[in-house]
Amino acid sequence: MKINLKKLFVTAIIGAGVFISQPAQAFMGYWYDYNSDWIQQDIMRRTFENHNRVFGNNTNNNSSSGKSSSSKSTGSSKSKSSSQTSSKPKPAKKAKITFKSDGNTRGLDYFVNNYPSKQRGEARTYLKQMQDSFPQVARSVGIPTNDLSSGLAAAIAGAYMAYNNVSLNDDYMKPMQNQLKTVLQGVDDFDKMSDSDKKYIYDQMVIIGMTLTINQYQNQQNPNAKVTAQLRNAGKQVLEGLLGVSASKVKITSSGLSY
Repeated sequence: MKINLKKLFVTAIIGAGVFISQPAQAFMGYWYDYNSDWIQQDIMRRTFENHNRVFGNNTNNNSSSGKSSSSKSTGSSKSKSSSQTSSKPKPAKKAKITFKSDGNTRGLDYFVNNYPSKQRGEARTYLKQMQDSFPQVARSVGIPTNDLSSGLAAAIAGAYMAYNNVSLNDDYMKPMQNQLKTVLQGVDDFDKMSDSDKKYIYDQMVIIGMTLTINQYQNQQNPNAKVTAQLRNAGKQVLEGLLGVSASKVKITSSGLSY
């Protein structure tokens, strides 16, 4: 399926959160009320201003320009050809979206601090388990760790499964991660971010993705109508917040992400 990257909005917000937690029976004793305000930022809007260039969607314009040039007088064709050659755009620099972990726990701390003080110890233990489970999952589906595109892929995949009450084929993760990698690398703002800030973003997306994924799996093993409804609502908010389209339109297949 063709991917409509023009409408794709992903998250990379420093100092912002994804959800406000509330005690409940769902999510292993934790429920999350998602806040989509964090995704409305210029950095990600600029991400997808670059997508046409990244995917070579300006071919028609370039062809027209070429025809226009060839229709001009040929008296100085050599000099024009030389000039055109020298004015060819340089290959776009790819932003660095990977990072070296400095061990900071800012992403985890954000979520934990939304709990009442008496519940933070238990919440930290649970959410840390969600976070720590990701490297093994990433290896099993062939995507890298400490990479923003993998964190984003995890969040989208978890939300997709929760919304649709389904499991996702492991083979679908790598194509989606590659798509997101291409898009994110087109934004130079990521080069301005410290490794610490990248880890903060990454950890939040990983925690969201793994929390939804694991709870969806557990709910499939022991179905509960209330939990199913809560998971669907959470998945809907995450998908629509990240992608800016109706969750019902989102598909993840062997070709990757589309809607």
